[in-house]
Parts: sequence; C-alpha cells; structure tokens
Amino acid sequence: MFTRPLLAVSVLGSLALAACAPAGTGPSAPPASPRDALVAAIEANGCLLTADNVGDILIRANLTQADLIDLTPQLAAEGRAEVAQSGAIRVLTDNCI
Repeated sequence: MFTRPLLAVSVLGSLALAACAPAGTGPSAPPASPRDALVAAIEANGCLLTADNVGDILIRANLTQADLIDLTPQLAAEGRAEVAQSGAIRVLTDNCI
C-alpha cells in the first residue's frame, strides 16, 4: 500500500541529485601529491618562490610552511627544484628552465 509513494519519492530524489551533477563529468582526477601541487603552484607564479609570494603559493598548493620545509629538499634531490642562498626556490620543469 505504501510501496508506490516510497518508490516515487526515491526515484524523484535520485533524479534531483543527478540534476546537481554537471553533465558529462566522470570520476574526478586523483588529487596531486603535495610535491606536484607545490611545483604546479610555483610554476603558476613565475617559476620562483620568494619571500614575497610564498603565502600565495602555499595557499594555491594547499600546503603549510612545515610542508614547504619538508618538500623542498625532496624536490631538490629529485632535480625538480633549485634553492638559492637567499632561500628562493626555482622549479625546474618543461615550462621553467
């Protein structure tokens, strides 16, 4: 007796949720690793992280100062970044030489 109304509510609820998703979107890409996120953020800010832009870069990469301290030696060891004596970090990518 109550099966049909519940079924109708269930179907309508599913349609409403489906309407919220953008058309043609599939599964989202896996999130970038912290190292990749940092490199991409530095690259997007002119290939160089300095005292003047560190805040913007960390926000864009969703990282903290502690993350930066941990990741910088890893990127340098991988040949993906150079650290100047001033503390500036230059990324070495296809777009940043």
